[in-house]
Parts: sequence; structure tokens; C-alpha cells
Amino acid sequence: MPAAALILKITWIGLYIVLYLLLADVVFQFAVGCGGIFAQKSPIEAKSLRKFAVLIPAHNEAAVLAPLLRSLNGQRYPRDHYRVFVSCDDCGDDTAGVAVSCGAEAFIRSSFAKKGKTWNVKWALEKIPMDDFDAIALFDADNLAEADFLSSMNDYMEEHPGADAIQGMLDVKNPNDNWLTMSYATAYWFTNRFWQMARATWGLSCTMGGTGLVVKTSALRRLGWNYESLTEDLEMSTRMILSGSRVHWNDHAVIYDEKPQSLSASMRQRTRWMRGHYWTLWNYGKPVFSMFIKTRKIQYLDLLMYLLAPAKCCVAVLALAAGTALTLAERGTFSADTAAPLISLFGLPFVTAVVFCALCSVLGSSIRHGRVMLGCVRHVPAFFWYGLTWLPIIFRALFAVGRQGDWISTEHTRNLSLEQMTRRE
Repeated sequence: MPAAALILKITWIGLYIVLYLLLADVVFQFAVGCGGIFAQKSPIEAKSLRKFAVLIPAHNEAAVLAPLLRSLNGQRYPRDHYRVFVSCDDCGDDTAGVAVSCGAEAFIRSSFAKKGKTWNVKWALEKIPMDDFDAIALFDADNLAEADFLSSMNDYMEEHPGADAIQGMLDVKNPNDNWLTMSYATAYWFTNRFWQMARATWGLSCTMGGTGLVVKTSALRRLGWNYESLTEDLEMSTRMILSGSRVHWNDHAVIYDEKPQSLSASMRQRTRWMRGHYWTLWNYGKPVFSMFIKTRKIQYLDLLMYLLAPAKCCVAVLALAAGTALTLAERGTFSADTAAPLISLFGLPFVTAVVFCALCSVLGSSIRHGRVMLGCVRHVPAFFWYGLTWLPIIFRALFAVGRQGDWISTEHTRNLSLEQMTRRE
């Protein structure tokens, strides 16, 4: 066999190995996702009350902060058992004034070299009298909290005394603004059930979503808050799992998060997420893999697969590109004979992606609204396009991992109350 033909054959074998490994990961994720078929039971009403420090890191959020604070003031939970703190990070507007006028306590942070949520939270935690509280509840300033958020978290903590961190259900407060916010909502509605809750069903760890979560003060003391990435939630989740604990999921503690209305703002936000994701993989991937080898616990393998998610996507794209190049190299040029294998190569991923988008759109919306919503198939083309916009993001972020201090905030403008949001739906 000529050397060129041998090299080509070996390359094809390597490519098929990569594709089968990716397929095995898809099968694993599908099996785990089946845990989301059945709804999570509501926690039993607690007999004791815990004290919460509610922390809201904010940067120029005067336009959207008041509705969140009103939703927190309206919690069906004793007001003397929680305090609300707003940490105003180098604000150029009246964020602090809005916080105080709505009954919250405002911290003013300015003239610091490191800006952004990660470092703002670290600074604010040093100001909060931690010994006075059992847990910290974290929200973003653009959120809205259902009236039973704190009571549901308190119930869950009593039913699961070993839970160090609990992620609430993340919903979207402006899904009907345009195709992009609906795509965000579709993704959240599906992953809430078949990613996050599914893992809770199997006893695996969920991942923190950066907001709408509760962390025990004892866990914060143990783990600290010396995070360095742009995704402090993922970094903290990873550390918590490595410590032998896990992140729990409470499907009945609901918050609503504003999503960007423009594609440019969305891509900046998601690029920031991916930069932090890659950084966490680079710095924690080896310890997570070592823990899996040492303990053989699926929880560590599951975390490793999640940390590898953007890298796996890059590999899949490169594998398709390599398959195309190899096909053309074998045929020598593009022709009718070349088209058939290329259609075979790209056909299965394309059909799989379209079917997956349809499942996300119908299942996610149906579960969210409590009834079958077949009409949501009309969102499939937009959701498919939203998925494609992730491709340049994951490649671009790969080359900007080192700039973890380069924080660009997402502007929030949707000043909606819970009542207004309900009417809009």
C-alpha cells in the first residue's frame, strides 16, 4: 500500500474513533437526561426557619433593580429572617439610591482594579455579618423572585440537611420580546428539566446558574470565595463537587432572569461565559479526572464531560471539516461521486440537530406551561439558528481564556414586575 494511502486510511480510522467517542457521550447525556421525565416533588413544609442574607451584586442597575427588591419584600417568609444587601460596584447611576428606597442595605464599592461580579461578590461577603445567617441567597439585579422562593428553599434545606448549595429554577422574564429571547427561554425550559433536574434525580450534581441560588454560610467558610474566572458559578460548582459535596436542585424555587434582546449583546455575554468555562476546564479538568480515576464515581465523570462540552463541540466541527477534506482528497476533486459521502457525513448531524431543536421547543414549552404546545415547532428555525451562533463563540473564546479580568457587563432594561410579566404571558 502506498504511503499516502496508508496515511489516509489511518487518518480515517482516527476520525471514526473521535466520532464514536462523541456518539458515546451523546448516549450518556441522553441516559442522564431521562431522569427528567418525572416532576420533582415539592419539599415538605419546614418546622424551623433559617436566616438568609440576600445578596445582589449590581453595576448600573437602577433601571431594573426596584422590581426585584419589591418581589423580595413580598416574600411569604418572615421579614425578620432575611436581610437584603445590594453591592453597588462602581455605579454611575442611582443604583444605591434605588436600593435604599426599596428597603435594602447598600454597599458602595469603587476604585478597585478588578471589576465585575466575581470580585464584587467577594468584596460584599466580607461586609455581611456571616455569623448572623444560615445561608446566602444570590440574585442578579435584573431578576424577579416568586413570592415563595425563600420559603421553598427553607423547606428544601430542612428536608435535605446535607445540601450545601441549592440552585433554584431559572426562568426567563422576557421570552416574548423577540426570536432571541424566546430561544434563550426554550433552552432554559428544556435544560431545567432534562439537564439540571435530571441530574438531581440520579443523585448527581447540578451546576450553579450564577443567580437564584442558596449557599450555606458554613460551605462558604469552608470553600472561601477566592475565585478567579468570569464564571464564578461554574468554578464554585466544581470546587464543591471536588470537596465531596454537590449542588442540589429545587424546581419549586423560581426566579426570572432578563435575556439580551440583541444578538451582539448576547454574543458578548455568551463569549464571557465560554471564556470562564474554558478557564475552569484548564485549571480543574485534571483534578476532576483524577478524582474519577480514584473513586470511580459517575459524579466526577459527569462534571468532566460538562467541563469538556465546548471543547467537544470544537472537536465535532473540526471532525466534520476533516471528513470533508479527506473525502475530497480521496476523490481528488468535488464531483457527483464526492457529493454522496459528504451528504452522508453531514446528513446525520444535521437531522439530529433539527430533531433535537424540535424536542427542545415542544417539550420545554409544554413542561413550562403545563400543557402540550405543538405550535412551538414554529420556533425551531430560530432556535436552530441560535444554536449555530454558538459555533463562532466557542472558537473565539478559546483564544481569550487568559483575559479573566476583562469584564463587560450586559445592559438590562426590562423593568417588569411579576404582575406585568404574568399579564404579558
